[in-house]
Amino acid sequence: MVNVTRGDWFKSNTPEGWINILNKVKDKVAFALKETKAKKIDLIGHSSGGIILRLYLSNEPFKEVIYNGKSTTRNLITLGSPHQAIKATALRRFVDEKYPGNFFQNINYVSIGGKVEINSKQTSIFTKLIAKNSYKSISGNKNESGDGLVPLSSSLLKNSQQIILPDTVHGRIFGKNWYGSNSKIREWWNQINWQ
Repeated sequence: MVNVTRGDWFKSNTPEGWINILNKVKDKVAFALKETKAKKIDLIGHSSGGIILRLYLSNEPFKEVIYNGKSTTRNLITLGSPHQAIKATALRRFVDEKYPGNFFQNINYVSIGGKVEINSKQTSIFTKLIAKNSYKSISGNKNESGDGLVPLSSSLLKNSQQIILPDTVHGRIFGKNWYGSNSKIREWWNQINWQ
């Protein structure tokens, strides 16, 4: 797991913030490859982390740094990542326009989106308060299905293997059974067509 702090995420609306996270990913991947003596690795990114990992795959410079993660990546799995959005941040829009869908053909892209009833017993008060506005700001449709933060139309990356998880929220603050809950990990893990 890449050690990305809350402070790192607060800075992730700037290119420098992305560089900081990308450098941490690069270092962690190098360590994992050395420790395991593997040639390729599987990457898993939650929320905006999935979009940052799409950029990490590129062999083109981003702010004068080349990561070329595609050379050491076999599968890229994204969990509740807002890939396509009407009101995307400049950096998210850049990634989606420059590297749309399953852009790198040697990578197996898997996008996983959660689907939860907003007013169910499973969701938190926080989800009940923000979900519809979040969906509307991302997809333009406040009545869309999603994980309480990211609508399905955004989290399912075009031309990737798409997995929809019922009764799954975006993160712990959104309620029970998020992408990282043990039962949900098993659920999506077992559905992946691994490369």
